[in-house]
Amino acid sequence: MKILAIVFTQRRKDKPASLQVTEELCRLISERGGRDVETEIVTMSELPVLACAGCKTCFREGRCPADEADGMAELRKKVRECDALIAATPVYMCMVSGWCKNFLDRCARWCHVFELLGKPCLVLSVTSATGGERTADYLSECLEVMGAAVSARLAFQKLGEGVLIGTENAKACMESAAAALFDAIRAPEDYLSERAETQFQSLQRTYRTLETVWLLSGQKCSSEVDTFRCRGLMNCTSLREALHAGEAGGKP
Repeated sequence: MKILAIVFTQRRKDKPASLQVTEELCRLISERGGRDVETEIVTMSELPVLACAGCKTCFREGRCPADEADGMAELRKKVRECDALIAATPVYMCMVSGWCKNFLDRCARWCHVFELLGKPCLVLSVTSATGGERTADYLSECLEVMGAAVSARLAFQKLGEGVLIGTENAKACMESAAAALFDAIRAPEDYLSERAETQFQSLQRTYRTLETVWLLSGQKCSSEVDTFRCRGLMNCTSLREALHAGEAGGKP
């Protein structure tokens, strides 16, 4: 079982707080999972992600022209292949880091085709001041509308070297989050959000209409509508049904 942790910072050598907490979280996950679990931590120093250019090629053609210019192609591959994902970010101006925002923007198409459907995810934010909860909530929302099964959100405040706010409870929080991640691996349907279901129902109605219009006019469907249909999402009544259909006969 492969657990991928992405820490959206480029400061790997000097061990920022977000990386330190992620390392401890991965250690706890490895202890719980034993030999069956392999963890990998990736930062933006290894796989940097450039900003989205807003060209919308991903929506039209299903590809990003910038993927071969930075680490995004390899990062997408790692995210798709892992069994569970940890997304960790430092807090910059009460929001995710710029690197994290670049990643989310470059994954915008994934929100339209539920690329992460059923992918167990754990979200972590670390700050030296405020904004941790807001940041963790935002990152969770973005992953949820990609179809991810977000099992836990952690928001920590670090005050100086080795001082994590609520120190006596920090380890317990991380252990609880690790347990929830394994629960999501066993039963991802229990962690699909209402937000994602609402997104699914809205997109399905829109894509059915567009598909009919394009069929009648002889136009070619856009890449995202074609992907939605090829994955069987046009015929499912819910994301839960789509998830089970994918488990039974390959990813929808």
